[in-house]
Amino acid sequence: MAKKRPADRAAAPPTPLVGGPGTCLPPFIESFLSWSLAISCLGVSGYHYIRTTVAIPALTYVRLQLQRIITSPRALLYNSGAEGEDASTLPYEKVWLPLTTCSRAELDRATPKERYEQLVRALERKLYVINDDGVVVTLRRNQALRRLASLAMRPYSIGHNGNSTTTLLKEYPKLNVVKCLARVWPMLLQLPPLKDTYPYQISLILPAFREEGNEISRKLRLARDACVDPKRIEVILVDAGGCQSLDPAVNSHKDQWGQFKTSIFKAGGGRGPCLNYGASEASGRILTFCHSDSRLPKDWDVSLIEAFDDKGRKSRSNSCAFSFGIDTSPEGLNGGPRPPGIKAIETTANLRTHLYSLPYGDQCISVPSDIFHFLGGFPDQCLMEDYELVALLRKRSVLLPKLGISDREQVYIIGGQPALCSPRRWVKFGTLYVTWMNSKFVSLYAGGLCPDDLFRLYYGGSPPKRDNELSPWEIELEAMLQDK
Repeated sequence: MAKKRPADRAAAPPTPLVGGPGTCLPPFIESFLSWSLAISCLGVSGYHYIRTTVAIPALTYVRLQLQRIITSPRALLYNSGAEGEDASTLPYEKVWLPLTTCSRAELDRATPKERYEQLVRALERKLYVINDDGVVVTLRRNQALRRLASLAMRPYSIGHNGNSTTTLLKEYPKLNVVKCLARVWPMLLQLPPLKDTYPYQISLILPAFREEGNEISRKLRLARDACVDPKRIEVILVDAGGCQSLDPAVNSHKDQWGQFKTSIFKAGGGRGPCLNYGASEASGRILTFCHSDSRLPKDWDVSLIEAFDDKGRKSRSNSCAFSFGIDTSPEGLNGGPRPPGIKAIETTANLRTHLYSLPYGDQCISVPSDIFHFLGGFPDQCLMEDYELVALLRKRSVLLPKLGISDREQVYIIGGQPALCSPRRWVKFGTLYVTWMNSKFVSLYAGGLCPDDLFRLYYGGSPPKRDNELSPWEIELEAMLQDK
């Protein structure tokens, strides 16, 4: 019998009666129900996509037009069409698009007004005179201040039931920095150009938490065999704790890549902080994040480099991911049965990816280093970090034109061979049960459940303890504001 890994022991929910080896359902019934559930989950993804990219911007536009009718009927009467649009309506007011990612804890730690006050204090230390040009240059160069601006200018709920939203621009229209930020928001959103001064084309970032050394060694061997030129690739193995026999297993791989680094991550907090730490150690032009249970496809390094070669394209790739696959080979199944309905997961995941530009972390998300750091990286939270980052990248690709920004962006999905995900959870618990649980957790998160509570439900234990409850950029900000 195969030895159970520590990660599996921590993540083992009760064995269900509707999936896995102990299922009480006939295979064809479980397959049919799995397909039905997977298709319904695809429909839910479509609803959220339309809501965030079409419905909310449209309702915002209607609200602005109604305000114009109420406050300035003469302007509407004598001006029509595109030329009649109220000059006082700023792009910022038409649709909300944040500058950076943020964690749920960062949203809860301070109100937008408190974030605004922090931002003003920081700007006063950076600028002699606060004006539009100075704010744009300063915020584009400083990630902590960009995060502050994004948190300060976000819409927030008001009223007893929180049914309506407002912004600082509406509540405090005379605040100079708020007016300045609203005017220059499109300039703050524009991505920086990609530099060509990196020593490596790709940094492959591998998080390792409670992993066996032999498994990591196997993963590295498969990644090396599947790439064309390993010498242009930097590998960063992030040891987040609990790994067994790691150093002896990876020593033989160190000379096979352009550079190989093992970084010890001790700050805790889960996968989001771990991945960000790996990115901070990277020196590659493209950052590729590969989960422990994912396997890269053949010629993956060439595919990634070509994905960000935007010559001849109408849109610039702000990120990319591979198509989704599940390793149902005899080696992947490790002697276990092929779970009924597993094809439904592959099919609907790829439909979701291509139709709604919504890949998940097990599809090996890749982002150019300049863009990753400019947008704030993964949110500093233990779960759903990939969901939040991709949500921002996807919103940018859809909403930038509505802000009058001519540069188009896209989440590029690489065709051909998919990245293969390990089937171990589907084998152990069944397709129907795992699909239902994943859908449930996404719904709970979308409904407001914090990532730490989600982690406790998913894994049956507390997330890795953090050294500091503040995010790294908040610690940097505190030092900045205390420095005289």
